[in-house]
Amino acid sequence: MNFSEIEIWPLLAGLGLFLFGMYMLEEALKALAGRSFKKFLRKHTTNPIKAVLSGTLVTAVLQSSSMVSLLVMSFAGAGIIGLQNGIGMILGANLGTTMTGWLVSLIGFKLDIGTFILPFLAIGGLGIMFLKTERLANFSKFLMGFSFMFLGLNYMKNGFAEFSEHIDFGFLTDKNPLLFVLIGALLSASIQSSSAAMMIFLSSLAAGVITLDQGFYLVIGGDLGTTITAIIGTINGNSIRKKVGWSQFTFNMFTAIVALSFMFVYKYIILDVLTIADPLVAMVAFHSMFNLSGIIIILPFLGYFTKFIDLVIVPKEQSIAQQLVLSNPAESHAATEALQKETALFLEQAIHVNKAFLKLEKENANDAYFKLKHYESEVVQFYLKLQQNELSVEEVTKINQLVASIRNATLSAKDLKDIKHNLDELSNSATDRLFNFYKQIKTNQKQFYTEVSTILNQTKLASYLDIEQLANLNLKMYQKESEDLYELFTLAKESEADMSSLLNMLREINNSNEAMLRALSNFLK
Repeated sequence: MNFSEIEIWPLLAGLGLFLFGMYMLEEALKALAGRSFKKFLRKHTTNPIKAVLSGTLVTAVLQSSSMVSLLVMSFAGAGIIGLQNGIGMILGANLGTTMTGWLVSLIGFKLDIGTFILPFLAIGGLGIMFLKTERLANFSKFLMGFSFMFLGLNYMKNGFAEFSEHIDFGFLTDKNPLLFVLIGALLSASIQSSSAAMMIFLSSLAAGVITLDQGFYLVIGGDLGTTITAIIGTINGNSIRKKVGWSQFTFNMFTAIVALSFMFVYKYIILDVLTIADPLVAMVAFHSMFNLSGIIIILPFLGYFTKFIDLVIVPKEQSIAQQLVLSNPAESHAATEALQKETALFLEQAIHVNKAFLKLEKENANDAYFKLKHYESEVVQFYLKLQQNELSVEEVTKINQLVASIRNATLSAKDLKDIKHNLDELSNSATDRLFNFYKQIKTNQKQFYTEVSTILNQTKLASYLDIEQLANLNLKMYQKESEDLYELFTLAKESEADMSSLLNMLREINNSNEAMLRALSNFLK
């Protein structure tokens, strides 16, 4: 056994390329899907069976059950899909992730990947560099991700083949099968990808490093290890996120126990009934079979399983809307007063979020925006309960104005969220003129938010004249910044930034300010 001749770098390079390819693939698909993906989830998760099929399909496309688990946790936490159907998608994700194994075992190990992948690398790389349309650029990124995944597989396959020539793996013979379950779980957990772990298992099997029996146990462990991503995703999450995350762990543990208990049945079906001779295909078939079995067993009891998760994981998060917690929505007069006080606090929080996007506050802007959306959700839930009362015309008018104020404040924050990448690029510009332009925007916005806060803190003394003056100030800032931007590009012809992108950024900032002014106006009515 000559360790000095072992080349470990091809294995690690292959794993790195594979994971990077998966990352590019996921990012490109998320950008390409966008709003249509959310609409797809709403439409195709209306019952458990549809949810399972959707989870299978989405995971087969994204090539990552971990990614889908995090997406489902986010969507369930945001109320886009219900808890039971979210868990249904998690069940389907486990089956969908086996598609990677099928693709690789049937194609990846049968082709000369180095030659096969060259056209995809060429089209993808050139597309990213030269295609200006965002959709085409993301499609090019998708091709690059696909290419890197298969290049990584090629490195791993060759690396394991060389690895096996220098090491005698006889010491693995007669080891307890549970050891391989543990190894599979640790490997999958460490790289947080069951698909990547499966590629390592398949490469090891193809190189003769492991036997098919050992591969079966590694695959079971790989499915257990991938739940670490979902468990990490539950940290600091709301109760819905925690329920979805832990449901995946519970389901994967259940399927692992079933697979271990009926291993001889699966082997008999695969090797004797289906007579699958190719060990690579046999291992992937086992992976799909025990996951499908788990779904078939759990699906009829999904409602009970959801209730069990509900009982085990009790909500611990505190309400953000502190004024509304103290009020009973059934008492309309007191509830309306509480809603008015909460709206003032909400507007201050929205200003704080906007400042975070402009780096006028130190808090992470994306986290602050997510908290604001959760805050809005709490207020809306209170509003819906309040609407069930017999309200006077005056109360209905006042409540609707307050809710409109909150909605406009949220829109103000969203406008800045949409241009965060532009603001970040400008703040990191190496060109002094562009950086000074960014500082000018920050100074103007700081003044604007100070004026808004002043009006909020003196609502009894404030009038619509104050809002009108603030609107005029915003208009002057927008016009001056636009003029300065035109002058900047006319004189310097800056190449570091795109003028149309910066003009769009200024429009979004103006839109954000106008939304905040509408929020203020609705609040003062």
